[in-house]
Amino acid sequence: MRRWWGTTVLAVLIMGAGGCDSIFADESLPSFTPEAGVCHAAASDERSPETYTPIPCSSKHETETFLVGRFGGADAAASAPPAANTEGIGRAYGSCDAEAALFLGGEWRESRLAMRVLVPSAAHWEAGERWYRCDLLEMHAVDRWFPEPRANSLGGALTGDSTLRLTCFTEPEETAEGGVNLPPTDCTGPHATEFAGLWRPTPQADQVTEEVMRAGCQSTIAQHVGLPERDLGDRFEALASVPSGEPEWQADAGAWCFLHSPDRVLTASVKGAGRRVLPATR
Repeated sequence: MRRWWGTTVLAVLIMGAGGCDSIFADESLPSFTPEAGVCHAAASDERSPETYTPIPCSSKHETETFLVGRFGGADAAASAPPAANTEGIGRAYGSCDAEAALFLGGEWRESRLAMRVLVPSAAHWEAGERWYRCDLLEMHAVDRWFPEPRANSLGGALTGDSTLRLTCFTEPEETAEGGVNLPPTDCTGPHATEFAGLWRPTPQADQVTEEVMRAGCQSTIAQHVGLPERDLGDRFEALASVPSGEPEWQADAGAWCFLHSPDRVLTASVKGAGRRVLPATR
């Protein structure tokens, strides 16, 4: 479930790995190593030769492997694959994250894309496998967080005016289950909610609480609009979203930040609008 903090709670469905070196072929590795530049029909956990069935990305698929890397140094010497929330897995995430930006032409966290990292099972690690696999998935919608099949590569998908980017949304709609739908819409037409950007805590942050995250998103919104925080007042509500249960997001400890206009329908993006978004009496 995605957790949202603000005046709205949005419930959605979600899916759910010393040095790291990129590799694409190495005869010194164990007999099984995943391939980069291939896709997979379903977003399943294919980590062994018996279940590994890559297909061309021109075929209908849910997952694309854009990088395969190899653990090195102390990470490779460990007796078990790196667990969640360890420095070893963090280095793998960092490698995948950096390559994803180059591969896509933009920040995947600002889009309808999800990234996941796979490592060998404990048994395969013991047998000598030291790879990690970086996958990307297109998700159906921000409030429908499940894979959307496609039949072409995501390479360069976030360059230019990509439809995968998070932009504007209509008024949140409550569901019978207590969640909220957030249908996307064009920023040039009527909308109530707008993606303002990512918030990431400072390295010095001791604890990321809901209050800290909400305050961070308020700052992100101010930057998006182009106003000091003190001038925003109650003009916009801050909505913060954390993809709970997705380790690739948790490794970064960041959040999506949305601004919501509770009193007036927006008819254009407020990005860089500055004082034009303030009441006319000012």
